[in-house]
Amino acid sequence: MPERVDFSANAKIYDHRHGAVISDQLAQALATRLPRGATIIDIGAGTGRVSVSLAGKGFQVVAVDPAVPMLQTMKQKSAAPLWAVAAEGSRLPFRRNSADSVVLARLLYLVADWQRLLREAKEILKPGGILFHEWGNGDASEAWVQVRERARSLFQEAGIEIPFHPGARSEGEVDSCLRDLGFLRRDQIEAGAGPAITLADFLNMIQSGELSYVWNVPKEVQDSCLPQLRCWCEGKFDVHQPAPVPADLSWVVYENAG
Repeated sequence: MPERVDFSANAKIYDHRHGAVISDQLAQALATRLPRGATIIDIGAGTGRVSVSLAGKGFQVVAVDPAVPMLQTMKQKSAAPLWAVAAEGSRLPFRRNSADSVVLARLLYLVADWQRLLREAKEILKPGGILFHEWGNGDASEAWVQVRERARSLFQEAGIEIPFHPGARSEGEVDSCLRDLGFLRRDQIEAGAGPAITLADFLNMIQSGELSYVWNVPKEVQDSCLPQLRCWCEGKFDVHQPAPVPADLSWVVYENAG
């Protein structure tokens, strides 16, 4: 398994799944935590779901992502000026104490060296700087998460040691690491629920390769495991009942205090 998941091939359809930009209400809530004209580094910015909105609020936004096609998509949809940097989040090309804020949105479960990435984020943040973190990977009580984890188990039983999501396994892990690095948890911004989909659609997205769960899984293993996954899911859940994915979205606001 590579150190990160490469979304280059999904650049054209990524926004269909995750939304083109965050809501203006959420962007404003983030903006109120920052000084006017703050420099923001959005690590793992993808197609600019967060960067585009914050640049529109007048901030100096630097969007960092190793997938150049994702950054190209971002530049096409941004009316406000922002900077795009193709780089790994765990090897950031910025000066120490150069950023007022760092954004980490739906990223840390995709990066094997996520603890190193957090150390890099701390290095580039000014003392008192703000780190915004959005987990976005669901909770174990949610049906779609149980389906995802069943897929992981099936792939592992078939010999794929780390089939997908090589990074942090829970938001609690991230919170603990940030506290150890000297961050203080200051606030939490509620952002509502994700888009509603059925489990039948979710299974179809896995099978089609729209979701990254199968990108590291050989075709013969997929052909063996995915019918088992569908059968298990249909026996456990009503696969045609829509539900939000994820059920709750929130952003945690941390201060670089140490």
